[in-house]
Amino acid sequence: MTQIPSPESATEPLFTVGSITALVTAVLALVVAFGLPVSDDQQTAILGVVAVAAPLVVAAVGRGRVWSPATVARLMERRR
Repeated sequence: MTQIPSPESATEPLFTVGSITALVTAVLALVVAFGLPVSDDQQTAILGVVAVAAPLVVAAVGRGRVWSPATVARLMERRR
């Protein structure tokens, strides 16, 4: 049976993953600014991949950690 997460264990998975994604992007920009030998085209390509991949990662991780109100209501009905 699927367990309903308790309010005590609730977190903000999208905020956390979004913060990590932003941090990775900022670190990449910083490393490039301090001399990583990367051409302008390579920088554009890397940031393009990050811009596309980041929302997909956030969605995939977040989707597995959040519950819709309808799902919670259905699970609560099963417990009765």
